[in-house]
Amino acid sequence: MKFKKFFLVALVSFSVLAMSCTRDRDEDDFSLRSATDNATAENMFDDMFKQAADGLVYAEDSASGRSQLYPYSGGCATVTITPFDLVTFPKTITIDFGTTNCLGNDGRYRRGIIEVVTTGWYRDSGTVITITPISYFVDDNQVTGYKTVTNMGHNQAGNLNYDIEIDGTVITSEGTITHISSRNREWIEGESTVFNPWDDKYLITGDAHGTNVEGEPYTMTILTALQVQFGCRWIQAGTLQMESGGYTIMVDYGNGDCDASAVVTINGNTYNIVMM
Repeated sequence: MKFKKFFLVALVSFSVLAMSCTRDRDEDDFSLRSATDNATAENMFDDMFKQAADGLVYAEDSASGRSQLYPYSGGCATVTITPFDLVTFPKTITIDFGTTNCLGNDGRYRRGIIEVVTTGWYRDSGTVITITPISYFVDDNQVTGYKTVTNMGHNQAGNLNYDIEIDGTVITSEGTITHISSRNREWIEGESTVFNPWDDKYLITGDAHGTNVEGEPYTMTILTALQVQFGCRWIQAGTLQMESGGYTIMVDYGNGDCDASAVVTINGNTYNIVMM
């Protein structure tokens, strides 16, 4: 089956709008540094894959002769497909944003290159997509390393699922975030409605580790599967745990409502937060 446009919802970074407790505030703020940097890294690498996904759609449409309704990424990038056909794999798609910042139609500035090598179309079992940034920046944050997405076929529940590996860094104005993660993304709803991405829903499991901009190591483990849906910008359900600097952070995203609310517990202190 040919690749069809798909959407992956990034893990959303969060900000604390109000904190009523003052006890252990310094320790809690230190712990939030790792949580924030982990979320930043997740966001950068998910955004990179979104650009790669759009590039793959553009490649298929171009190779098949279908017209593009809008220029890729608001006209910011040039896409090159090698070989330029629908049947020869592996296939390399180069997405070149140029050497100066360009404002995309999503409000983000990008420059540099994303190279995508795919062994098949996204829905085909066994397809491996490898995404590599080359001097690539998003809002002046440099993204390095790689991300791979492997189609593992249908699981026992009958759902397509994908193994996702990340090994890279995000270089920010505050310092460097290192990030390594291993996830499984199960497509639980919307697979059959190819032309309606709005009903696509996923369950995400797995873990990550790395260092924040201050060089402090952190680990992150998803305790109960995170539920995400294209029609909702926030994580809707699930829990995760982070460990950093001897402190433990628990995040509870709720029970399935599409809202920005979550609960964070740090060293026994509980905060109601609003996600960005």
